[in-house]
Amino acid sequence: MTSYSGFFSASAGTAGALIGLLFVALSVSPERLREITGNQEHQATAATAFTALVDALFVSLGALTVGGGTQTVSVIMGVFGLTSTTSLAIRLWRSRHEEHLSRRWPSLLGVIAVMYAAQAILVGTAGTAAASDSLSTTFIFIMFTVGIGRSWELLGLRGGGLLDLLASRPGQRKPSGPAE
Repeated sequence: MTSYSGFFSASAGTAGALIGLLFVALSVSPERLREITGNQEHQATAATAFTALVDALFVSLGALTVGGGTQTVSVIMGVFGLTSTTSLAIRLWRSRHEEHLSRRWPSLLGVIAVMYAAQAILVGTAGTAAASDSLSTTFIFIMFTVGIGRSWELLGLRGGGLLDLLASRPGQRKPSGPAE
């Protein structure tokens, strides 16, 4: 773990800060955020961002504990993320007739579920602590990408490019800019 200690320290601090910012963003204007998507989809977006950032935080903290490592924590967080994502998918499936949901949520949640399953399986079956730590760093980068991307989407912001195209919803109302 020695070679990764700086990375895990920085990623733990970053994940903690991003989780705090996510809470601030959600508490500043919750009514505006609910106008962007249906309530269930809004909650699922927030939950997937939060879960990904918590995963990065706990895997990083687990790596920094005395005698700790990433293997057990990554498996636990992968299973937790997988069950959380499955639960969100079930909630959205049940509310699909009651709320206007985007057509892309099954695909997004499917990709996120595969990500958590891969984390649990790949890190869990790593042969050495060094291999587990190496794989965990990759998954931490992935978790940050998902957490930040879902948080950005939660705020209704658009960045352009390929990711914006993938995140766009057909028929979605465009957020108002400062001039409007």
